[in-house]
Amino acid sequence: MDVYSLAWTHDAPLSEVVDQDERNELARALMSRSEDILHLCQRKYVAQAPEMTLEVAARHPMWDIVSVAVKAIADWLETGLGAGAPARQRIDSLGNAAAIDQETAIAGRTPDKSTVGPVLPEQGEGPSGVLSVALVTKLNLWWKDTTCLVLEEEGARLAIGRDTIDAATDMVERSCNSSIVRMAKQYDLELQDLHARLVDLANHDQLTGLANRAVFLARLETAIARIGRHPGGLAVVFIDLDDFKAVNDAFGHSRGDELLTALAERFRDEMRPEDTVARFGGDEFVALFEDLISPAREARALAERLHRVITEPITIAGEPLYITASIGVAVVTDVSYPSEEVLAQADMTMYGVKRTGRNQVAMVELGGELHPAAFAMASELHRALDGDGLSLAYQPAFEAKSGALVGFEALCRWTHPDRGPISPVDFIPIAEESGLMPALGSWVLAEASHQLAAWSEMSDTSLTMAINVSGRQLADPMFSTLVEESLARTGIRPHQVVLEITESILLGEHVNYEAVLARLNEVGVRLSIDDFGTGYSSLAYLRRFPVDQIKVDRGFVQDVAEHGDTRIMGAVVRLAHDLDLEVVAEGVENEAERLIVQLLGCDVMQGFLLGYPLTPQLIEEKFFAGASVG
Repeated sequence: MDVYSLAWTHDAPLSEVVDQDERNELARALMSRSEDILHLCQRKYVAQAPEMTLEVAARHPMWDIVSVAVKAIADWLETGLGAGAPARQRIDSLGNAAAIDQETAIAGRTPDKSTVGPVLPEQGEGPSGVLSVALVTKLNLWWKDTTCLVLEEEGARLAIGRDTIDAATDMVERSCNSSIVRMAKQYDLELQDLHARLVDLANHDQLTGLANRAVFLARLETAIARIGRHPGGLAVVFIDLDDFKAVNDAFGHSRGDELLTALAERFRDEMRPEDTVARFGGDEFVALFEDLISPAREARALAERLHRVITEPITIAGEPLYITASIGVAVVTDVSYPSEEVLAQADMTMYGVKRTGRNQVAMVELGGELHPAAFAMASELHRALDGDGLSLAYQPAFEAKSGALVGFEALCRWTHPDRGPISPVDFIPIAEESGLMPALGSWVLAEASHQLAAWSEMSDTSLTMAINVSGRQLADPMFSTLVEESLARTGIRPHQVVLEITESILLGEHVNYEAVLARLNEVGVRLSIDDFGTGYSSLAYLRRFPVDQIKVDRGFVQDVAEHGDTRIMGAVVRLAHDLDLEVVAEGVENEAERLIVQLLGCDVMQGFLLGYPLTPQLIEEKFFAGASVG
């Protein structure tokens, strides 16, 4: 900004009564005292800044304006014309330097040294070390007073007429006044512009120009409030790039920044006008999609679209880079959710994707069912997955005829640091609703597989491990890959792993699991239908899906024991055997039930009569006493 545009930059007419020879003589005398004027101004500056030394003060570039201003008055005395183009450019450049210095002080930013010039050393700064509007005003006044004093002294010494001296001092006075007024206007404009830029910085990510966390949460709060007045819902999409550190390590942080900026542009292109995309720092991006008529369907489509544009190659420094991202989506159709809670749900869902193989989109739907207490439990379960609050108990399973140990079922347990043990009946539904089930299931698969590998080395028989699998896990196209990787890491044989799936999952109308089940069958793991016969099931799915085993619900066993009618359970066992399926009877709790299971021809049995779920240590003491790994 032109802070120092003085009045003498415009032509001012000469009075006819003024003697030109006197004007020329006074101009030369004024120029000869230019250094005196400069030094007098510097002394006044130091006098009002006690910690400042004259040597340090003299190094500040602001003093150049004094020499320029003195020469401009001298030129006017000789020619009657205002400052020429070079002087004006110099004044403008000094004004810009002052404005930049002022911005630096307000914004707390590091000035561009090449533009501003040398600044005062730290020990010499203080309140007067920055070109503030107050300091530049004082500089104008010091220059005016000192220049007028020198004009009076030189006029008296040279016997210059009063009219010439008065004309010169009057021009100095008018120049100073005009300069101060124009300077104040320019500073006001500059500070308005600076304020606008500071507001922009406060609301946007500096690297990508996207909205920041504060703005995003404010817009999310408004969007949630609108759900109560409009049908439909909204979705928050949490995006975390996979292994972005490798990009920075391989190409440098500047190339990483280029990649983030390019991604931000892609996201902008994909967003609708009413949507918001933000960067939370690092490689985390979050998108808000509002006014969704069919929230779940539209949210998944929009998230998948963002996922596609991420995986498209990005050219950096002439090389195509390929990246992937883990994406969690929280769909909201209820106004009872605070914005931070919704964001946390999307984050947790993304976290679940990270733990189950990355490079996928997972979604959780938040209606009115996940209340604050449940959300708190979900958050604590999230932390337990990263800590040591989770464990597995193992219930043994036995061959029905011989009673020999054939395997175990892995059952998840959670011990809360404050509330103690929390029942799976309470936390498994929360894991499902909050989107943590894939992460929890992945943890169980890894733990149970490692445990089976250890016990297999202690046993002469090929033990099996039954692991419960949720519908959300089966819906993940990468689930079969996760199972294969677990087998490869532990060295256990595929047929030793039995994945238990409830029949209600297979009979659901929303997801087709045939492809993933077929792939698991190819891998060689066994598939079991848990809680068989508890619902409205059609037996047709026993042929449709590659099932190896059914687990007859405890209710069948109890019914036979209480009423003596074996027809239904007997038919189920015969049908299963006709289809070459193994039958497991669960919930055997007394001798009568055990005898019934054996009589009806079940292959495997488990229940409290035979063995409670136990810790690995107790399992080893009971079944592998004296065994050694080796």
